[in-house]
Amino acid sequence: MNKRVVRLGIVVVIVGAVSFLLIQFLPFGPQRPNPRVVAEPKWDSPQTRALVKRVCFDCHSNETEWPWYSYIAPVSWLLANDARNVSAAFNFSNWHSGDMTAAEMALQINSGRMPLPQYLLLHPDARLTDAEKQQLIAGLIATLASDRVKPPSTAPSGDAAALVQDRCTVCHSLDRVRQAKKTRDRWAQTVTRMVGKGAELSAAEQTTVIEYLSKTYGP
Repeated sequence: MNKRVVRLGIVVVIVGAVSFLLIQFLPFGPQRPNPRVVAEPKWDSPQTRALVKRVCFDCHSNETEWPWYSYIAPVSWLLANDARNVSAAFNFSNWHSGDMTAAEMALQINSGRMPLPQYLLLHPDARLTDAEKQQLIAGLIATLASDRVKPPSTAPSGDAAALVQDRCTVCHSLDRVRQAKKTRDRWAQTVTRMVGKGAELSAAEQTTVIEYLSKTYGP
């Protein structure tokens, strides 16, 4: 019985080793190209770009650094596929105004969802201290401020509803807004607090949103 188990184990190991070698030659999986850089955001400082490059560029740019294990299947397939899908969400090397807001990025960074925990295991240099997180968020807010479209000081209610939909749902659902019944002063306090946490609203937009919320979701 023991000999049969040993033989079976040897067969499994041999088959596994042969399969592993064979898949290295299969023309499957995404390629690992680094296309040319088309356009980057207008960085507020070299320090912000350096932090973003250290933390984000491997996945969200055309300057991915492919380590040795990224050429060994099946790990190579997974990494190349992840990089392709992630850079499709937004790409610092092919930047378009409005691709991603600073508020969305701040939420991901503060929550610890980005960089991904599994990414940090292989890239410990991408781990940020609390001070570096705040420096990165402040730099992104300053950099992406120019991406925002400044509406006129008085916007119709339809525009106000779109602002609430666009800016508020980054952090929570609209149900949370609908369930709240607040006076104008309390809505003003809420909007000010949200802007302090990273919500991207100009002074004119804040006034528009406060007026809309107080009229639509007042006490």
